[in-house]
Amino acid sequence: MGLDSVELLMSIENKFGIRIADEEAKKINTVQDLVDCVYKNITTHPTDQCLSKIMFYKVKNLIPESDIINNEIEPDTVISELYTLPELRKNWSILEKRLELKLPDLYAFDFNPNIGSSLKFLGHRTIKRNLPITRSTIRQLIDWIISLNSEKLIDIQTIKNKYEVERIICGTIHKNMGIPISEIQVHHSINNDLGID
Repeated sequence: MGLDSVELLMSIENKFGIRIADEEAKKINTVQDLVDCVYKNITTHPTDQCLSKIMFYKVKNLIPESDIINNEIEPDTVISELYTLPELRKNWSILEKRLELKLPDLYAFDFNPNIGSSLKFLGHRTIKRNLPITRSTIRQLIDWIISLNSEKLIDIQTIKNKYEVERIICGTIHKNMGIPISEIQVHHSINNDLGID
């Protein structure tokens, strides 16, 4: 485990108030492995409430029908079906204000996937973007919103399910490592895909 991985692990341990044994830590290769490890070390408080469903309806109700190209919003609706590219930046900002929650940052790559898809962080780490936000679904957007705003949306003392653990961990990786939230998926290798040594 490199220094960045150790720092991330310590941050996750502190956030959840747990300690991960060295033997367990050595087996963590993917984001999902980290989620599973944390999940088995915490107590959950299950309820019938589904955070992603609540957030979906909140987003759906805050996008005026007049702004929508395709009148029906479903979880698998592609973001580019909601707004034309020229309207996206303005409407993204409006949606962020209406939600009172952080949305993923938009970059030039999100408007034109033919231009450079690499982002530099801290002057040396380069993150290769794979998928423009505009080609992603509302379901993915909901996951990103929850991750970016996990401290506001999820009570760490009463975590309901593994999904909430997943969103907290993805948000922590984004915050601590500077990786765009749209590029963090649970199947990703922490070292190979996310570049965390």
